[in-house]
Amino acid sequence: MIARLVLALGAEAKIDVVPGSAEYALPFTTLEHALKVESELKMLERRRFGKKSPPIQVAIVGLGYSGVELAATISERLKNTGTVKAINFQTTICPNAPPGNREAALKVLESQNIQLFLGYSVNCIREVYASEDSGSMVADAKVGGDDKKLVLELQAAQRGLQSQVLEADLVLWTVGSQSQILRLQPPDAPYVIPLNGRGQVETEETLQVKGHPRTFAIGDSAALRDPSGKFLPANAQVAFQQADFAGWNLWAAINDRPLLPFRFQNLGEMMTLGRNDAAITANFIEGLTLEGPVGHAARKLVYCLRMPTDEHRVKVGVSWLAKGAVDSLASLQTAVSNIIAGS
Repeated sequence: MIARLVLALGAEAKIDVVPGSAEYALPFTTLEHALKVESELKMLERRRFGKKSPPIQVAIVGLGYSGVELAATISERLKNTGTVKAINFQTTICPNAPPGNREAALKVLESQNIQLFLGYSVNCIREVYASEDSGSMVADAKVGGDDKKLVLELQAAQRGLQSQVLEADLVLWTVGSQSQILRLQPPDAPYVIPLNGRGQVETEETLQVKGHPRTFAIGDSAALRDPSGKFLPANAQVAFQQADFAGWNLWAAINDRPLLPFRFQNLGEMMTLGRNDAAITANFIEGLTLEGPVGHAARKLVYCLRMPTDEHRVKVGVSWLAKGAVDSLASLQTAVSNIIAGS
């Protein structure tokens, strides 16, 4: 018999949303997804190597934190060899972010000439092929050549906008998620634990599952409201704080001590906007947003301090210093090569 159980399964990408999204778009929530995106980008870069090659086109669906970070990072990598097109249902990016972070991110996206399609939803994604003799796009691979393209049909989600059709070589899907709890339950069986409409476990303030006091749930798979009645955001900061409370309450429950109600302390938000760029807003200093290289350094310092042990902190710090030295050397070599080539 299990004395106590903690459900900390997280969430997975919900990509089967519109026709073609599951087949042609790549999610970006796990290490495997990141490696797949890296592999696809490398393949496109090899295939398009050369001055006469058409630019690589990457479409990113969703401009929350992950979509914005992905757009900025990929655009920085592609530079003049590609174009990033970013689509968002809302008419702004990162609608739930602090204003300072949102403004810093928007400046970076605009400076990198990322094409923003705000106020649009994706209606479908389909695959076409370039006809070698005419350069036109056809839907049948047997008729076309080997140059595969993806077409996104965008539907206006706001008044005053016209429908759009975009072409892309790679589509990345960063919007929508579903709780992993749903995987545990057979589809034809009734739910044993209470779930809300988003498939998250409903919990008490003590993080105990409602009706199951010996079971706790934390992270993206749990649903808990703050004192104002709003659901807590599904992010790492909430999960980290819940883990501390869950650990204490497990000990307290086993030892017949009173359990503590969870209270989320919003410390601020951070986002990466490229190799050496980031934005960080701290809630305890109103109106202050660190951005650019300063924000990048502050973000790394926070992550380093959040490591569980001093040994982890030393390893991570040394790794970052070594990577920074290599990147600086590579940048210097590139600058010298450009000077020599121009002379």
